[in-house]
Amino acid sequence: MTTYDSVPNLRQIKVKLIRETNYRGKRICIYEPKRYYDDKTRRVYLSYESKYNTISEQAFEYLTRIGFNVVSRASEFENYIFFCDNWGKEFIDLK
Repeated sequence: MTTYDSVPNLRQIKVKLIRETNYRGKRICIYEPKRYYDDKTRRVYLSYESKYNTISEQAFEYLTRIGFNVVSRASEFENYIFFCDNWGKEFIDLK
């Protein structure tokens, strides 16, 4: 039987597409929502690269390249979500 304490606590990293404007091309926003009242949302913006099939593939490649351990993924309206288990000594700041 699964209990509350047996379910792992993971970090949520969200990804969304920022449409092009008159001044900028498409970009990808990778962000980690704040977890506490005095915390800040951390964001990274990447230029969209058409060599990837989806923005989630580009974000996954970026996250794994900088050391995130992605253990699962999900999606919601206008966002892709990655769940990572980098905590404690393995904590990586998104920027």
